[in-house]
Amino acid sequence: MADKTNEIEIRELMDKWAAAVAKKDIEAILDNYDEDVVVFDVPPPMVLKGRDRYRNNWQEFLTNFKEKVKVDFADTSITAGDDVALLSTLTRVGNADDPDSGSWVRVTVGYKKTAGRWLVIHEHASIPTGMQQ
Repeated sequence: MADKTNEIEIRELMDKWAAAVAKKDIEAILDNYDEDVVVFDVPPPMVLKGRDRYRNNWQEFLTNFKEKVKVDFADTSITAGDDVALLSTLTRVGNADDPDSGSWVRVTVGYKKTAGRWLVIHEHASIPTGMQQ
């Protein structure tokens, strides 16, 4: 039962993150990221260490959207234990008024439960080479 509860908590964090992206609320986007998170992101730099460095990527990325933002997920998988969890999903961030905008990105997120709170400690986002959009 604990594993199911943890999976539900991770899915709720994923949905909370998507809502924060839709609002372009950078602080809410990063709310569950550990101070020392390691991120392999699509836009440069390829490796970011620390939440503050990752904040810069989000600030830059969100300038691409003049309209409302929409987040889509597909093929989501969550595996959660008592203190670590892994989420993998396909994610697309695009303009809310254009359902075909944005590129699908592979995302894997590693969480660690610290003091009863799930925090992202590792994230990897990538676009497959030669991907058709």
